[in-house]
Amino acid sequence: MKKDLLLIGAADSIGVPYTKDNHHHVGFFEMIEEKLAKEYNITTINCFHMSTNNDNHYIESLISNAISLFDIKSSQNKMLKQCKYSGIYPYLELPKSFLNHYKSKESDKQIIVKEYIKNHDTIFIYSAFVNDLLKSQKLSLFKLLRPGKIKKELKKIKINKTLNNLEKNINNLITINPNIKIFIIGLFVPTKISYIRKNLQEFISCVNESIYKITKEYKNVVFVHNDNLSKSDFNNIDFHPNKKGHEKMYYNFIKKYDSLSNHLLKHPSKFL
Repeated sequence: MKKDLLLIGAADSIGVPYTKDNHHHVGFFEMIEEKLAKEYNITTINCFHMSTNNDNHYIESLISNAISLFDIKSSQNKMLKQCKYSGIYPYLELPKSFLNHYKSKESDKQIIVKEYIKNHDTIFIYSAFVNDLLKSQKLSLFKLLRPGKIKKELKKIKINKTLNNLEKNINNLITINPNIKIFIIGLFVPTKISYIRKNLQEFISCVNESIYKITKEYKNVVFVHNDNLSKSDFNNIDFHPNKKGHEKMYYNFIKKYDSLSNHLLKHPSKFL
């Protein structure tokens, strides 16, 4: 008999399979869900579709308040509807069925995120850094990445507050459920645009190294490296991975998942 598992993905829009080559609209999170469903009876809470609302502050609210799956889906569909009709996604695709992808059910009101984390075996896939870093300097991606300005803007960004908020959320999650497994999704160098990739490489490496150091302090927190994503894993100016990029992110996760699972089998007492 399969065991029950709570799978949560939060919080930035990196998991949204928007790119036009992704005909089945499946991202790395959906791939993870499909794999784990072979082993467990899964309850899934996918916050990746929350767009710019998602940051460390959102995750803090998610695990501190009585927020239900119904609340999350309602907010997602509101945001997606705004995106669909705003004209801001000329290079991305919102399929006709997308607004119903997270159609709310009455039973979703009974799934309170914090309580479910507390009472279930939980895997928390955590990705909320880009929005935090931008908001800390009141920047947009387009302002940050302007030709001729990118080096100057990157120097303004201070990451300590973001890292502190990340670690605070990690500790809060572990307090709620000491046996939770947290996978931190590493940043990658986005887009096909050469000058962006060249100028972001060192900055992103430094951010990832700082996050990795935090994860090493916790036995049940794992950093998922995504530094193997290349130009071919993006379409045009899009910052979201294309189908191939999502597949790489999925396999990067699976390597870490298998590694943690093997470690749990050998040292179960360390997680009790």
